[in-house]
Amino acid sequence: MPNEEENEEPIEETLNFDTPTYKFVPKETHEWRQRGYYCVCVSCELQHAIFIGPDKIMVGVDEKGTPKFKTRQKLGMA
Repeated sequence: MPNEEENEEPIEETLNFDTPTYKFVPKETHEWRQRGYYCVCVSCELQHAIFIGPDKIMVGVDEKGTPKFKTRQKLGMA
């Protein structure tokens, strides 16, 4: 006996990107953490990050909440 759900056509959904149903309003300040080569915001509901690369390390934030970086020291070959 065939399953009735298998014979049904898929439901199509038309999306209108001019009027989205979800609106993201970013916070004025962010809580940043370094994760590998990225500086990641852990306080917003929408995940976002800044690529800082292998040459920088986050050392803290200033009074406005902006991340402060220091150049990572390279290990020399002796």
